[in-house]
Amino acid sequence: MNDARHVPVLKDQTIEFLQPGPGRRIVDGTFGFAGHSLEFLAAGSEVLGLDLDGVAFEQGQSLEKEHPGLQCRRISFRHMDRAMVDVGWDRVDGVLLDLGVSSWQLDDPGKGFSYRFDGPLDLRFNQDSGTTAADLLAELEEAELANLIWELGEERGSRRIARALIAARREGPVATTTQLRQIVQNALPRGQKIQPVLSRIFQALRIAVNEELPALEETLAKLPEVLGSGGRFVVISYHSLEDRRVKQFIDREKRDCLCPADLPACVCGHEKILRPLTRKAVKASDEEQAINPRSRSARLRAAEIL
Repeated sequence: MNDARHVPVLKDQTIEFLQPGPGRRIVDGTFGFAGHSLEFLAAGSEVLGLDLDGVAFEQGQSLEKEHPGLQCRRISFRHMDRAMVDVGWDRVDGVLLDLGVSSWQLDDPGKGFSYRFDGPLDLRFNQDSGTTAADLLAELEEAELANLIWELGEERGSRRIARALIAARREGPVATTTQLRQIVQNALPRGQKIQPVLSRIFQALRIAVNEELPALEETLAKLPEVLGSGGRFVVISYHSLEDRRVKQFIDREKRDCLCPADLPACVCGHEKILRPLTRKAVKASDEEQAINPRSRSARLRAAEIL
């Protein structure tokens, strides 16, 4: 097993905010290969690890034998309340969401997450069910595909690329990462770098396939229910679409009133439910970025339930 799989991003900051220790229960909503969870367990916390990936779940099951305080479930973090009922937990003291795709997933050609390797155009976290990226490319109309690439990948050339993908599928299914890369390469103006464009397209397809943004929004709304008073959550994001939603959630729920400023009195009845622990997004240090380059885009935000 590659040691890189065990390098948790922003580990020290996550521990500082979640404060793991004896008697504390923490949900790791993105268990992966337990990079963060092993730190929580070492501090004496009980951990409920959630992951949709079959390989990660098997790893979690093997770790359960070594760590009595660990329980794992193969389920999305959007259903963490269901998983907590399954293990007999009512409320927890901490929740971690380390979003995006893991290094070990990117390095597995069979999952199709990376344009660097030839593999099936899959991009599902759970490869046992659901729609693949190849399915999406086969089903969407040109306008729908262009909107997806623009909205979820923030790619300016979305219309041109969608047009090229639709033209290519008339010759047969776009089913591999290499096929997608070649189609995009041919669609770009001469001299434009392909890597940033491919990154944005793969991001858009992955987010769509796994319903990542709806899952995040559902989970944020559930945090006040699953966390007890004084409970804390940490969310680590890797692109602006995720981080913006986390920031907006914290900014909204730290306020007592959401009414427009020109109203003379509050009519919304909203009450604040959390206290921000981060004034702005926390970034990885230069030292961490040098050791783990994939931490460069990480943004951490944390808050405490009142």
